Order: sequence, then C-alpha cells, then structure tokens
Amino acid sequence: MVLRETVQKYEASLLAFLQDLVRLKSVNGRHAEQAVAERIVAEAEQLGLNGRLIAKESLRPNALVSWGHGPRGFALVGHMDTVAAGDASLWTSPPFAPEVRNGRLYGRGTADNKAGLAIGLYTLAALRDFGQLNPNEVTLIVAGVVDEESGASSELGMRYLLDEGHLPVQGAIYTYASDIVCVGHRGLVRLVLEAKGTAVHSGSDEWSRGEGGVNAVTGLAAILLQLEQLNLPYEPHPAFNHLGFTVTPGTLFNGGEFESMVPAVATAVLDCRLMPGQTPEMVIDAVQAIIDAECANRPGLRVSTQVKNRLPAAAIPAEHPLAQIAQRHAQEMTGQPWPIRGAGPANEGYMLIGAGIPTLPGFGPTGGNAHAPDEWVDVASLAETAVLYAAIIQDYLATDFADFTA
Repeated sequence: MVLRETVQKYEASLLAFLQDLVRLKSVNGRHAEQAVAERIVAEAEQLGLNGRLIAKESLRPNALVSWGHGPRGFALVGHMDTVAAGDASLWTSPPFAPEVRNGRLYGRGTADNKAGLAIGLYTLAALRDFGQLNPNEVTLIVAGVVDEESGASSELGMRYLLDEGHLPVQGAIYTYASDIVCVGHRGLVRLVLEAKGTAVHSGSDEWSRGEGGVNAVTGLAAILLQLEQLNLPYEPHPAFNHLGFTVTPGTLFNGGEFESMVPAVATAVLDCRLMPGQTPEMVIDAVQAIIDAECANRPGLRVSTQVKNRLPAAAIPAEHPLAQIAQRHAQEMTGQPWPIRGAGPANEGYMLIGAGIPTLPGFGPTGGNAHAPDEWVDVASLAETAVLYAAIIQDYLATDFADFTA
C-alpha cells in the first residue's frame, strides 16, 4: 500500500510529462529523436535522477536515466521514435496534440512507446523514495532508444547501448502497452525482390509472336504466388501456440514503366514472420530456391534479393522467475489473469535476450491502436503500471536468478 501511495503523488506529473513527449514529433524517417531525448533527460534531472545522452549519431541520441550504482541491475526500455500519423482526418483529435477523453490519452506514440518511457522514469523515482532498495546494491536504468520503428534492427539505438556496455543488468522489460506477460516474439525476415525483364512495345509483332520481351511484373507475380504457399517446419513452443510461421508477399509492389510497354522492372517487399527455432538463413534459402526455379522457367527473367530486415525469434522460458513474478503481480494488480505468451510482431527484445539479459519484450500499460488512428493509453493504468514495475523490480532483484539465463 505504501508503494502505491508513493507512486500516486507523481500521478499528475507523470501524465503531464507523457503529454509533453507526445507533442514532440519523432516520426521515424522524418524527425530526429533529439528533442524527445533531451526532454527525458531534463525530466530525470528534475526528479533527482541521473540522466545523460549517448549517441552513435549526434542528432539521434539515446536517453539513459539511472539510479543506484550496485551490481544487481534492471532496465526499463522504450523507443522514442514513432510511426507516422497517417491521414489526420481519421483521428478524432490531432495526433500530436494529446487529449484526454473518457479516461484515455489519445495521440501518436502514447501506447507505442512513450507511455512506457514516462512510466519508467517515475518508477525509478518511486523506488528511490520508497527506500527498500539500496543504491549501493542495485542499478536501475530507463533507456529511451532511437530508430526502433525502422525495423527493430538499427545500429543506432539498442544495439549501440548493448555493444558499448551501457546496460549492465540482469533483467529488463520493454515497456509496450500490453495485456499479456510477453516472454518473446517471432522473428522477422523482410526482403526486397527486384525483377528485371526486357521492355518491348506491347503492340509489337515480336511480342505478339513471343519472340521478344520479358514481363518482369508477371514473372515476379508468379514468384510471389508461390511464396504465399511457403511453409517451413518448426518445433512447437508453448508460449507461441496461438501463432505460426507466416509469409506475406507483396506488402509493397511496384512495376512497369508505361502503359504500352512490356514491363521490364518490378519490385516487391516480402514479409516473413519466424517461429522460435527458425533462422533467417533458412527462410532466405527457401525464398531463393523458389526464385531460381521460376527464373529457369522464364528465360530472360532476373530477380535479385536485398535483405532489409533480418532478426531471429527470441524467448525466455515461461517458468523464468521474471515471467512468473510479473504474472503474479499483474493478476494481483488488475484482478485478471495475464497469460504468458509470445508476441506476433517482432521488436528489439531479441537483442536483449541475445545479450543474456532475461527480458519481457512487451509488458506495460493498457493501450491500443498502435500504428493506427486514435492511438491511446488508459490514464489510470499509467500509475498502476509504475506500481507494477516497481513491485516486479523489487521482487526480481531479491531473487536468486544466477542460475537462470535467457
């Protein structure tokens, strides 16, 4: 009860801070995250926490906030960039003018992922004030990272912090809005396929007789239709029983040069979601085999592949102390059972788990409409989640987790 009261004194400030973050546009590919990072560090300093900017690229710094300097560490991680707002007319209120309506805060980046960052900062302040953790024994970190929305494989954000040793922790939560205890996520392979053929006039004699021209669009389409049927084996995983391996061909498609020309160029994006145990190389090899076979059937057709994103599925065991502690506290807090599951979309959790840091790659406040109009987060869940994070961190750092790895 005292912990809840400690958090509640910050409730209004937490909401106001989150609204500030949403107002600062940080759409990936359009705006650098610098203003958001600086705002996070300023809020940390106002709270009496240690805040600093750490950058591989100067205009896109990561924000790192910490309290304590002991050997047992825990990190709350969120990304500062967002996707675009899309058609603003589809929003009930302007996407970058956060508005509270009926207990929800609306705005781009609320659920994905700025609410988690705001909650993380105030979780550290509350744990410091609560006084049950010794700063000489623990290190608590909030990491606001850049460039996650480019495909969760950036070298500028999470990868850079890990490689440079800025996350000396034994546990972490990626602070997405959720209603599950997320112990992992599927992997992602995203390929850009470019088909090249030979252009001729679509009314020419040689095209009519089949003596000239190679249609890059239909050649690529034939490949995409075969890829739609691609299925690769995998071992069942108890946390992923509700999911499977999927291939989505042609999430983007472009082809042709003029309406009276046999198209000589076509491009398409292929999106593949991997289950635990499947490797990106396995998928890439299977795709290449289909491409090679179709090109052999269509003399003159050439298809190249470019790997845009390549990241593995990753998960910690459902019985890991971090998952069990989180599930217990979530049910006590909300009165509802929180299933332990893997997530369908990929995120940067694989980097943390791959670095040997047990991580829940998606666990946080109540929210919705990420990557859609009227993205929202439940206002009451902001303080509730701070209490939840604080309780999990306290219990987890008191656990003998040395024998457990990710």
